[in-house]
Amino acid sequence: MLPLLFLAFGLTACASTGGLAVQPFNDIPIPVQWTPYSRDWVMIRTPKVTAAKMIYFAETKVDVTLDHARQLLLKTGWTEARSERFVNPEKFPGIWAEFTKGEDVCRVTVIEGMVATHIDYTVARLNRSP
Repeated sequence: MLPLLFLAFGLTACASTGGLAVQPFNDIPIPVQWTPYSRDWVMIRTPKVTAAKMIYFAETKVDVTLDHARQLLLKTGWTEARSERFVNPEKFPGIWAEFTKGEDVCRVTVIEGMVATHIDYTVARLNRSP
């Protein structure tokens, strides 16, 4: 499914930016205290796949922030598949966790920042027929 995610993001001709809801997916809840940073949001729709990238900021530490996201995703039927700690090129620590729901994938990346914690949701899901 991950290659499907990268393929979907490569289809920039079908991309739309801005104007997305703070919580564009009903089953991907976002804590109300997080601040959306929608300038870099993108949603791409093809006949088969919808992919999205949403960015938020929080005032909590990396582990607490990911735990909050994790609890909300698990409550809506997502399953945590794996996670990994890392240090980004600017030397800030972070954690990413990948969640699955059927064939859908949601990756949450949380990175410590100088002023706030950065949260990046990357979503790839198959479009369901009505």
